[in-house]
Amino acid sequence: MINQQTHRFFIRQLSFSRQSFSRQSFVRQFPFSRQPPYSRQRGFSIPAALFVLVVVAMLVAAMQKILSQGEQDVAREVLSMRALMAAESGIERGLNQVLEINPASCTGNLSNPPTSLTPLISTWVLSTAGMNSCEVNVICGVAQHDADNDGLLENYYTLRSSGQCGPPADRAFRLVEVQARG
Repeated sequence: MINQQTHRFFIRQLSFSRQSFSRQSFVRQFPFSRQPPYSRQRGFSIPAALFVLVVVAMLVAAMQKILSQGEQDVAREVLSMRALMAAESGIERGLNQVLEINPASCTGNLSNPPTSLTPLISTWVLSTAGMNSCEVNVICGVAQHDADNDGLLENYYTLRSSGQCGPPADRAFRLVEVQARG
């Protein structure tokens, strides 16, 4: 059997617990707040979403820069290969001229380096598709040696070809040198 004093204590405690969750007791505990604390958390998703958007935008900008740099590198590599091809074409044309057409066209004397090479082909502008805006210069020098000790002097040609391709602000330059016996 519950005595009366215990019953009153139980009723007081029950009424206190009901009062602690009522709106009036909340306003007494937090007088400057109109809403309970759990309802003030609604705006947290906006800063989080903005943070995610900023991070994604920064990643997109970084990827854009990397791709743009890659495109520039590929364009420079293409110009470099064109300049090399132009220089090799100049060497082939120079060798044809010196060994087949007119050996006397190479007048540079290799006994006096470094000014011993003379122009063989000056400013050959290529007009082939893909090689436009390319220029080739070929210089040539000759030395005579008796390499096989038979008493006859043989001509040893040195040809140096420079190929340049691309716009003047971003030009690729390649140099090819060949030695041939004629």
